[in-house]
Amino acid sequence: MTGVGLRRLTIVFGLLVLLTYFWFQSKSLDPALLERMYRPLNAFELHDAELNRDVLLARAGLLNHYDTLASIGAELADAVKTLQQQSATVPAEAGKHLDQSLTALTTALRQKTAQLEYFKSDNALLHNSLAYVIYISHRLHRRAAEAGHSALVAELGTLTNALLRFMETPEDAVGDEIKALLARLPTTPKFRQDLQSLAVHGRYIVAALPQMDALIRELITAPTTAEARVLQHTLLRYHHQLEARARLFRLLLYIAAVALLGYLSYVFWRLQANSRNLRAANEALEQEIEERRRTEAALRESEERYMLAMQGANEGLWDWLVEPDRVHVSEHACRLLGLDPASSTFTGDAWQTAIHPDDRQRFRETLRSHLRGDSEFFQCEIRIMKPNQEVGWAFIRGLGLRDENGRIYRMAGSIGDITARKHLEQQTRQQELQLIQANKMTTLGTLISGVAHEVNNPNQLVLTNVRLLREAWAGAVAILDAHQQVHGEFALAGLPYAEMREAVPVLMQDMHEGALRIERIINNLRDFARPSPPGFRAEFDINDAVQHGLRLLTYLIRKKTSQFRIDLAPGLPPVRGDPQQLEQVVVNLVTNALEALPEPSRGVTVSTRFDPAVPGVVLTVEDEGIGIPPEHLARLCDPFFTTKQASGGTGLGLAISSSLVHAHGGGLTFASSPAQGTRAVVTLRQAATTG
Repeated sequence: MTGVGLRRLTIVFGLLVLLTYFWFQSKSLDPALLERMYRPLNAFELHDAELNRDVLLARAGLLNHYDTLASIGAELADAVKTLQQQSATVPAEAGKHLDQSLTALTTALRQKTAQLEYFKSDNALLHNSLAYVIYISHRLHRRAAEAGHSALVAELGTLTNALLRFMETPEDAVGDEIKALLARLPTTPKFRQDLQSLAVHGRYIVAALPQMDALIRELITAPTTAEARVLQHTLLRYHHQLEARARLFRLLLYIAAVALLGYLSYVFWRLQANSRNLRAANEALEQEIEERRRTEAALRESEERYMLAMQGANEGLWDWLVEPDRVHVSEHACRLLGLDPASSTFTGDAWQTAIHPDDRQRFRETLRSHLRGDSEFFQCEIRIMKPNQEVGWAFIRGLGLRDENGRIYRMAGSIGDITARKHLEQQTRQQELQLIQANKMTTLGTLISGVAHEVNNPNQLVLTNVRLLREAWAGAVAILDAHQQVHGEFALAGLPYAEMREAVPVLMQDMHEGALRIERIINNLRDFARPSPPGFRAEFDINDAVQHGLRLLTYLIRKKTSQFRIDLAPGLPPVRGDPQQLEQVVVNLVTNALEALPEPSRGVTVSTRFDPAVPGVVLTVEDEGIGIPPEHLARLCDPFFTTKQASGGTGLGLAISSSLVHAHGGGLTFASSPAQGTRAVVTLRQAATTG
């Protein structure tokens, strides 16, 4: 490319970059983002007002329980959490301003939540004391009236009225009056214990009620709503700033587009002038082509000598004329590529159809690299797809001839068959990976055994303690029931005793079942990780191997699908082999089926049955996943072939599974259609007919 052309390309590219930059900068803030931010903000203000209302209702004794306070507190926390999640999607420039307001709002909510907890505990104590005072006053009033203590009856009535007035309006004068009444209560021995309890709770009410009202004022005046509005104003201000900036960049975008259109018009005019010059140059080029024809005639003789030498080396020849895009392929090269030897000349695209689809892009990139002059020689290893679907390996090398401008106008080279060498390399690599996998499984077994031992000790302690707690609770229930009958309902761990009496046995039962489940998981891991002796063979039930394998995948099954079905036929004849190896096959097949599901609503079915035609048992793993393309179905069990390379697949899972099944004298087949799911079928002969 000439300096002028490069300069024009640079100008056009620069204007396009400028247009792109202005286009990106002209975007306004997403209205949906504003809506997602405003919705939790409005919900926060509403729930904050509801919380203040319920606090006042609780203070007035009109709220029977604090569940609504906890529920509203949770909704406030959810609103703040939603705001934090949505703020992560806000552009970084706005996020700096929003984070400060959001932090202030979170701090204010945390402080208000702490004050709310103090309020709930203090208010409960206060109302309990007031209820007790009213109860003991009525009791003393009745007993004093029966005993003829009219002075005590009058004092109790005055005290009760004063307490009710103080609860309504906690004034200091009323508090002093209550203290005086409590101080002058008579000390009749018959009523001394009740009078002392009355005095203790009355003084607590006088002391605690002003503090309670002060705490309520702090809750009502907490800056949560103000901080929410500051956050809303911050977001709105940034939206207005961004909109003004977007209008400026839209104007700049229009100016840049006009400049680009004008420059392209100028370039078009220059191209017309250059086309006239090119026609003149074309006439000179035709003369040069004639000279090249004479040169090619001389080259043919040289090619014949070179082809004879290549046939002796068991390699084919190819010769590519770049400009007409014609490739001459020798007879031996046609056989290597699986092409028709009768047609020795092909186009570049027709020749490349013999290359495996997965290798074509790499072949073209290597070829372009040599055409650009990045490499001195062209050489590439590729796979060949022959008409019988057989895959072979070939090594192609060549060298290009360049004209005075450095452009390649012709390339020639050789192609050799390296299939045998590649198969040997793959076998060596597979053996290495199998040794690595075996070493990993050995190490994993040692680790699992150690972890299982460490987990099993505290788990046994949990099982023992749960049994002891059950016996202790059975003895404590009778005492607690008696206490409830005498003193009425009371709280246990913050909950009513009547509710805890039913809940504690359920909790202990859940603890016991959870510990037993941990014990089963540990035993399954031990069995799966424990290596079998070399050449181990035993008769076992295929259903047991399936169930053991599925128990190892419990978490993955719950994560991937809600439609997992098991259909194990009863009374199946035993098979002979290594149960652990069959468990590994089950784990591999079910894991692949789960990974193929596009969504949890799709299902996986694992079933077993008896097939008298074998005779033997058949294990089927069928999924409702994305399916497998027909061109990949025949290669599923090939070592290193994987359709999950992007997610870390090695291509050894099904290859190892197939090897294990064949080692047991069975077979592994697959049937699938794209978007229709996949069915894997394992067939094993029953033990009675195994040799």
